[in-house]
Amino acid sequence: MSLMRINPLREFQEVQNMMNKVFGDSLSRFFGEADRTFTGGNWVPPVDIYENENALVFTCELPGFEKDQVNITVNDGRLILTGNRADEEKEGRQYHHVERWRGNFYRSFLLPTSVSADDIQAQLKNGILTVTLAKKPEAKPRQIPVTVQ
Repeated sequence: MSLMRINPLREFQEVQNMMNKVFGDSLSRFFGEADRTFTGGNWVPPVDIYENENALVFTCELPGFEKDQVNITVNDGRLILTGNRADEEKEGRQYHHVERWRGNFYRSFLLPTSVSADDIQAQLKNGILTVTLAKKPEAKPRQIPVTVQ
């Protein structure tokens, strides 16, 4: 019989990570400041992904961000969104409650082979980052004419 060492904090962090995958960031917001200890201060902005006839579109909520605070890269078939919201230290302010996340964020998405990594457009407007990846011509639906003999 062998002894197994248990680290309760690590176990709790694993449970927290699983719950974050299920419930997204809403559960993290519920736990507030205590959760930052277990996530390392990182936050995860929400992203919606949809597809239309010509493109795959990612929309990401980044309120208050400027374009130089966001990085978009495509590497090894993945779309990677990263950025940083710095702490606001305003003289004369004493915060009583803080819910807006600060620090780095990282999102990574596996891209389907139907999109072109060379034809990407990104726009940041009203706190919404929209990244559009055009579909390859062979991935677009096409009508096949029927001939009569």
